[in-house]
Amino acid sequence: MAVSALIALLAMDTVRQHEFHEIQKEQAAKSVADIAGRIRNDPQMLERQFRQGMILGAHLTSPGWTMHDPDPALAGYVKARLGADTPVLIRRMPASECFFDVFKRDTAAGISHSMFPDCWYVQLTDTKGAVHLFAVDLLPERPMGVLFGPPYIELIILAGALLGIIAARIATAPLRRMESAARTFSLIADVEPIPVTGPSEVKATLATFNIMQQRVREALRERTQILASITHDLQTPLTRLRLRLEQVEPEELRERLIDDLSATLRMVREGLDLASSSETREPWSVVDIDSILSSLAEDSIDLGRDVRFTKGAGVQARVKPGALARCLGNLTDNAIKYAGAAELASYRDGKELVVAVMDRGPAMSDEEIAIAFQPFSRLSRQAGGTGIGLSIARAQAETFGARITLQRRNGGGLIAQVRLPLVLLQFD
Repeated sequence: MAVSALIALLAMDTVRQHEFHEIQKEQAAKSVADIAGRIRNDPQMLERQFRQGMILGAHLTSPGWTMHDPDPALAGYVKARLGADTPVLIRRMPASECFFDVFKRDTAAGISHSMFPDCWYVQLTDTKGAVHLFAVDLLPERPMGVLFGPPYIELIILAGALLGIIAARIATAPLRRMESAARTFSLIADVEPIPVTGPSEVKATLATFNIMQQRVREALRERTQILASITHDLQTPLTRLRLRLEQVEPEELRERLIDDLSATLRMVREGLDLASSSETREPWSVVDIDSILSSLAEDSIDLGRDVRFTKGAGVQARVKPGALARCLGNLTDNAIKYAGAAELASYRDGKELVVAVMDRGPAMSDEEIAIAFQPFSRLSRQAGGTGIGLSIARAQAETFGARITLQRRNGGGLIAQVRLPLVLLQFD
């Protein structure tokens, strides 16, 4: 953009010079026409005025000058004003020759030779055949390179660079929104569509991205609906099967069959919970994390479970409250199931807020931690159940942009950490 500005300025200066030369020729031609009129009216008066230096813009030439290499284009331009039959010869002369008497001596204080204009040397023949020699001054021309030296060149480059940065940021703003939306969509499936603004190519990209988001959301909803329908349809024959099993003899076999059927029903329901846990339309809200942990501990104590809230961070976060509560509830249930007690805490860790659920239960190996979030995984800590509690907790956390990690606790036990990014937090 800076180069474009310089090229445009050069073109503008070229046009300006052309227009200035046209004005210069016009003014010089007027001067020649004025002197020609004075010659016709009173040549003696003109001679006295020339010798006394009383005519501004015209003066006599050196007696030793001779007309050589006249410019026919200039002569034709002047003849258009004087008449085609007027004999006139013209050539341009530099200031050093035109103002010969001034350049022979020192100029006045503060005046340099560069301040004198060039001139036309004119040879005019009047109607009586007399030849008149004189010079007409040209308008002084500003040097061409003024706008291409310091500080103008630096200002042009700086202005071009700033304008380029501003234009680039404006043009790429929709792309940055799409980048942010894509990052958010990788964590949260129900983000809002991106406003389709910007250049035509960017609009097409944003519109395509919105269509992609919409189709992915529809696919998730369709999957959940299909699983819900299958679960609903399975419950009826499984219920009939349970009624028939009630009539099976002997009693020991009947109890074993009923337990297997109950486990099957539980797996079907929890499988549906897992499928629907990543697709939720719950609205976002700003909540106090410590209040949620304190309420969870109090509710658990009311149910006779050993759950304590030990440390708070004093932070509010923009989350989906129901999904967060269910996520923490599943983690707390796992801790109680395997350790009989749980401790809740929240604290800052770099650019994240950590909501921790800690227990003193059996330890887990690195291999088990690596596969702990896989659905229906069987671990050494497993104490019944279907093995999808952690999978559901992770899916719920991902609906509001959080992630869950597991690590061994010093002194034994496990720490489940729900990590919320800084962008979701609001500090007191």
